Amino acid sequence: MIATGEVGYLCGSILRSIVVVGLLLVCAVIRGGVWDKSQQAESLIDDLKRLDLSADPTSSFRAFKEKHHHQLAMDECRDNVCQYEFVVSNWVLSALHLAPPTEMRAWGTLVQGRLAAVGIEYTSRTLKQDSPIVRVQEDFCADRTDIRCDHFALNPHGRNVAPAWNGIIEFGQLATVEQKGAAWSLNLDCFLSHETCKDISQPLPTLWKATGPGEVSSRVRSTADSISEASQPLSN
Repeated sequence: MIATGEVGYLCGSILRSIVVVGLLLVCAVIRGGVWDKSQQAESLIDDLKRLDLSADPTSSFRAFKEKHHHQLAMDECRDNVCQYEFVVSNWVLSALHLAPPTEMRAWGTLVQGRLAAVGIEYTSRTLKQDSPIVRVQEDFCADRTDIRCDHFALNPHGRNVAPAWNGIIEFGQLATVEQKGAAWSLNLDCFLSHETCKDISQPLPTLWKATGPGEVSSRVRSTADSISEASQPLSN
């Protein structure tokens, strides 16, 4: 016959085991959700940056839209312009206060049935105001004769410049492979931690470097650089 004390001890052990197993399951679900969101964001970026390698970017974008239909948040056409937007966020971690709300919005624009531009808007609300946000845009203009379509424009650009929280990069379809690679190299750690992404040098470290409070320096040349800025050395 089991004594009352032994029964209590046994029940306590069972309850502790149930709690531990429950916590492990919760952790596994959170980890799986985080991994899944990171994979979705990485897939969006990889598929977008491959569009300009296609002989028919418009058809490839339609395939992109079908592949990522689960992230499709906007599908709107007015006159001759169609806008599509795809969203990935870390709402699970942010709801549990394990990371700040972070969101990636991929988008594409078709004009008169042809792909005109694609891009990413990436933000992490780490601060009460002026949280970092970066916007990457590629213009599909290789078939145009009025522009060269090799532009690569950064804002901000130069050395020790502001603002350090709002970064924009717009480049043409004929920009160099190195320039495109730098523009698409988004740091996905912003989805995961409170310690990252305080300014634009962290979501896009290939383009900007933090050089002081509220200041960054660009790591690559910009077609928006002035003559004096173009003569200055880049930040390493």
